[in-house]
Amino acid sequence: MTATTAGPATRSERGWRAALDHGGLVLGRNLKLFRNPASAVGMTLFPLLFLLGFTMILTRSLDGVGIDAAQFLPPTVVVQAMFFAAMSTAFYLAADRTSGLIGRLRTLPIHRSAPIVGRLGADACRSLISMATLLVAATIIGFRFQAGPIAAVGFVLVALLFSLTASALFDAWVLAAGDPTAATQVMAVPYLPLLMLSKGFAGVEGFPGWLQPFVRWQPISLTVDALRALAEGGPTATPVLKAVGVLSVLFVALIAVATRAFRRLS
Repeated sequence: MTATTAGPATRSERGWRAALDHGGLVLGRNLKLFRNPASAVGMTLFPLLFLLGFTMILTRSLDGVGIDAAQFLPPTVVVQAMFFAAMSTAFYLAADRTSGLIGRLRTLPIHRSAPIVGRLGADACRSLISMATLLVAATIIGFRFQAGPIAAVGFVLVALLFSLTASALFDAWVLAAGDPTAATQVMAVPYLPLLMLSKGFAGVEGFPGWLQPFVRWQPISLTVDALRALAEGGPTATPVLKAVGVLSVLFVALIAVATRAFRRLS
């Protein structure tokens, strides 16, 4: 029998392998930043405070209209925590730009996507820690995955996709900004209106008619719909496909913008 040997890697394969290998090095460096107390508080304590605060404030109002607050609110707070995780890591990126680290990375023989890949990997780890903390607390106050374990895995994956999309948004924002420090100071600009004008705390019918199409189709509403469907059971395919489709398109587009902005940095 004649032994066969694998042919040389194609240019595409070398590119992907380099992006993952070099991105892994950047990931390891970024994960070390999460060891400081401020980062630990941001990943765990703040999401818990929002969950408990919203539950205490809104439980009576939701009970009055026949909605179980313990089941209704956690998906919204998970999405909020994913947004906060993305914004927090954007501060690290801005600090890296200010310190000159990003410029240094551009001079090294690494794949041009490695800094983005490594940062997104760190963002995913941070988001998973926040999500795990929230889901444990939500379970204690009465939240349940009524659709079973497979849907629970889908819940985590959809929330993680939203987190990575938000991270790509803020990475592109900070990398494209002329002043990265100033860019971080206005990151709440997309967050606040998207959260307030969403289905996170109220149904579409609670908004003016002219605003309802935006509320119904914006990313936070689609993600919350998908998470609630995966947690509560019932028809899940349509809300999940809508959320995954919109988030995937946004993620790919924002990664392209962030990578191009990184390449154009001086």
